[in-house]
Amino acid sequence: MASGIDPTYDMIYSNEGTEWHRSAIHTPVITRQTIEKILWPIIESPTYMNVDGNMIEIENHKSIAADMRTCRDDLNEGERILPLHTPKAGYRVITNSEVWDMMEETIKDLGGTITSVGTLERGKKFFISVSIGDSDMIINKDQYKFFLNFVTSHDGSINLFLYDSAMRIVCMNTLKWSMSDRNIGDIQLKISHKKNATLAIQNLPVVVNSILSNRTKLKEVMEYLNECRVDRNEAIAMTAGYFADDKEQKISTQAYNSINDIVNLFENGIACYGETLYDLANAATEFWTTGRGTGNKNATDAQRVYRSAMGSSADNKTDFISMLNDENRRNSSIMVGREAYKKYLMDSKK
Repeated sequence: MASGIDPTYDMIYSNEGTEWHRSAIHTPVITRQTIEKILWPIIESPTYMNVDGNMIEIENHKSIAADMRTCRDDLNEGERILPLHTPKAGYRVITNSEVWDMMEETIKDLGGTITSVGTLERGKKFFISVSIGDSDMIINKDQYKFFLNFVTSHDGSINLFLYDSAMRIVCMNTLKWSMSDRNIGDIQLKISHKKNATLAIQNLPVVVNSILSNRTKLKEVMEYLNECRVDRNEAIAMTAGYFADDKEQKISTQAYNSINDIVNLFENGIACYGETLYDLANAATEFWTTGRGTGNKNATDAQRVYRSAMGSSADNKTDFISMLNDENRRNSSIMVGREAYKKYLMDSKK
């Protein structure tokens, strides 16, 4: 199902009551005691297969499962051990309780409010969204509310991530969207399920402070971009300059199509009016978040989200807006882009 919520095993706790799926358990305050039913331990075991009546151990692998025997008396006895994953032996389990503990330790002196917590896809995903610091912002008349999101999986699909987003997680769709909607130029922490996970977790306070500082920086950058007027021709040249080959200062057919996509979004995209660098920044963000910039047109939603959040698309979003924010880079891109775009059109007519 689109929500990713299995009503037998998954529980969503919320203090806002705005969830479209109407499956959340609403509570004024979310505490450890509130969510104890999803803070189950994870058990690990060697992996065996029955082959021709013989039990054979699968080398270098193990099985992990959620142990709900002490927290889910509403389930039948046979349902309380829930298989999650069959990873390699070096996989380091990070439990929901550990994520909760690191979240509490991280925000204890910052006055954060936990707004939603839950599991998804039969316990395979776990998330926490926290409103913290200067969460409510108005940037160029657009209203934003930022959330510090802790996200992990127990099936090997994603690492443990800590990042800032204007998206509160309440289902699988919002989890995906939040990962692709991270702040431009954001600071994040990614912790792999490996033996050095504990050392990485120790960096959490530093990362959170950087994230909160980045919110202020983001606001300043976007307000500056909104003051810079730009027309369609300048938007084309600037974007073409970004895509132009560094040595030959040419653009490929793929780049030409990407330039046109971004400029069309500049005029017709979400919250875009074709007037300022802010509109061009929003266009580029949309292009590398949900458009062709996340991959080929046949890519699945999951592939697009991954590329947008963790791959080259994320780097492009950051670098493109950095270019817009730097007057020297911007002017250089316009000069290179005008010639490259003009040359492409002339060559295509031959």
